[in-house]
Amino acid sequence: MSNLTPNLAFPLTGLIVAIAAHAAGAQGSTFLGRVLSDSGMILVGAEVVLNGPQNMQRTNERGEFRFSAIPGGYHVVGVRMPGYAPRIDTIEVEGAGEIQRNYRLSRLDATKLPEVPVTVPLLDRKLVEFHERRKGGVGRFLDSTEFANRRGTKMSDRLASLPGVNIERFGNARFVTNARVRTPGEPGSPMCRALVWIDGVSLGTNFNVDELNPATIAAVEWYAGTLTIPSRLAPPPRIGEPYCGVLVIWLR
Repeated sequence: MSNLTPNLAFPLTGLIVAIAAHAAGAQGSTFLGRVLSDSGMILVGAEVVLNGPQNMQRTNERGEFRFSAIPGGYHVVGVRMPGYAPRIDTIEVEGAGEIQRNYRLSRLDATKLPEVPVTVPLLDRKLVEFHERRKGGVGRFLDSTEFANRRGTKMSDRLASLPGVNIERFGNARFVTNARVRTPGEPGSPMCRALVWIDGVSLGTNFNVDELNPATIAAVEWYAGTLTIPSRLAPPPRIGEPYCGVLVIWLR
């Protein structure tokens, strides 16, 4: 994706862990709306992501987006635009019909953003945060070349080679879990899933990593220990839905 400013994590409040949507009627629902600035200006080309990067639209000349045939259940929505603070939301679909949302994005204070020369390629501008955190040396980092050299044809196979990563298999889905085993009395199942971020969007702990094509990966960050997770990437866990570790994925 072409970002003119670095991707920023979503605000700590309001982050919702992705919940697997359950099947509903064959017709499904329609999700539509507009993306505006906080001053009411139409934002053309804003990205609206529904349940992950595989289902993304850009707003048209009227700032509108529209998703059709959405099954029943809860769905995670991410909205972002270069130069504006991103938003995250959830919608609940119950049967056929329309769900409307209008999102207003607040412009970022350019004085608080790292300087990125305009001559730098767009992908490198996008990976500013990746390179900054890699210099700090806390966590595990793979650029596109390093990731391509990992063994395996599936995303989960390559991620499994990272220290501390386990892969939980649930049907055809694959989820990243931390190798740490929960202590007796600790809430949650023994398989403690990691929180997944993709291009600055938090997708919670229920994202099937094998939905991604390994050839589309620009970089990967992995934080296994609680104390190693950057504060920007560590929203408070929901009650009964803790996470163990954070996986950050950047796409080409």
